[in-house]
Amino acid sequence: MEPPENMQLPAAPKGEGAQVVQASDLGKFSDIDYDSRSSLVSDRLKLLLERYMPKYDFQPVVYLDCANGEQLVFWRFSPALYEDCSADFRNDGIVSHISFPNNNAPIVFTMRSPKGIRSILVRMAVAESTLRRSILGLSFTQVSD
Repeated sequence: MEPPENMQLPAAPKGEGAQVVQASDLGKFSDIDYDSRSSLVSDRLKLLLERYMPKYDFQPVVYLDCANGEQLVFWRFSPALYEDCSADFRNDGIVSHISFPNNNAPIVFTMRSPKGIRSILVRMAVAESTLRRSILGLSFTQVSD
C-alpha cells in the first residue's frame, strides 16, 4: 500500500489507546479510507482488514467538529515489522522485489527500507479484495517475488 498524494487527515497524536482530535470541516475527509501520515484506516477498510487479521488490535481515533456536531472515526493501523526476508528497494525507498526463505510470512506486514521509508505489504488476496470494494486514498504497487 502506498500513501495518497494529496488527501490527508489532520495529524493525530502518536500514542496508545483511544484518542480524540478536534477538527473542522470533516465533510472533506469522509471519503478517505487510508491516511499514511497518522497510520489510520476508515471503518470500511478496518472491516476488510479484520477478515485477514482477526486478532489485530485496532485503536480508535475520533475526529470531532464540535461547531457542526460531526464526528468521524478512524482506526490506528500499523502492522508488525517483518524482517525474515530479503528485499530490494527502488531509489525512492519503496520495495521492488522480495524473497521469503519460507512461506510463513504474515498476510499483512510492514518493512522499512535502508532510507527509513515504511511500506505496508499485503498479499494479493488482500489487494484484490480492497480494489473490489472501491476503497479510496491508497494505491498498490505489485512487488515481484
